[in-house]
Amino acid sequence: MLGLTMLIGLVISEEPLEERSKGVQFNYEDSVSGNGNFVSHNEIATQVPHDDGHRDRFADVYLQKKGHGSGSIERESILISNESLINQTNPDMIYAFGLIATLDSNRMVYNPYNMSVGRGYYAVRPLNFNSLLGDKSLIKNYASETSMDQETRYARIINKNLLAQVEYDHYNDTDEMPSKGLARSLMNLEMGVTSGTARIGMLQGNISLDALDPDRSAWYKPNIIIDEDYTGTFNLTSKMNLTLPLSTVVDDDSWLPCCSGGWTDLMNPDKKGFGADANEIFNCICPKGLIKA
Repeated sequence: MLGLTMLIGLVISEEPLEERSKGVQFNYEDSVSGNGNFVSHNEIATQVPHDDGHRDRFADVYLQKKGHGSGSIERESILISNESLINQTNPDMIYAFGLIATLDSNRMVYNPYNMSVGRGYYAVRPLNFNSLLGDKSLIKNYASETSMDQETRYARIINKNLLAQVEYDHYNDTDEMPSKGLARSLMNLEMGVTSGTARIGMLQGNISLDALDPDRSAWYKPNIIIDEDYTGTFNLTSKMNLTLPLSTVVDDDSWLPCCSGGWTDLMNPDKKGFGADANEIFNCICPKGLIKA
């Protein structure tokens, strides 16, 4: 089993846009060995501003892991996340990042399992656990509109080694300069499946269409689709790695941009202190920030 330090070195193979000494850090490690019935569900997300300054939504990075079955299990797992949203002394200067990574080594063997519980009814009538094996890993990178996943269902034996990482760096110094970001998504998988179904998939949307419809589905004219399904007994190895630089040039605002482009086209920093919408500017209701000024 690789240690936490080695995992961090593997997933951060390229330098981030800025130094990361500050931020919220989460580390989780587990080691499980035994027989019986088991269910696990891990889910984690971090939030980073979108490289398009006009968007209120965040460019999340997200990871989900699930597993279940009855029989024997030997598993070692590491999960890390790092998130930071740093406002510099200049309110127009911001650097933020979100990183999630996991390393799994997992062996599960299906076997029905009977277990007596307590000293009453179920002590003489053992519970029967009879669940075929299932396992799923999913990562999403909203900045690059990318998802990668693997899922195994109804299997009798699963042997899996997985390394997955999802990351987004965002940097914006002024409204006049381009906002830039770097989105990375990686999933390396080695897996053996006995008498089950397995799926490996990847989807990467066409971000060049965002200007036409920022809220469209990534399934609309995507750049990359990988969809593989297997039923039976297989040994599978896959490596998926996408690094996508992002930048957005923000047009200069006119002297009164709310009149030329509308309230929704104002940069988020320009909206601060003016209430919830344009009505509070023109209906003689002065926001508190303006009264103090």
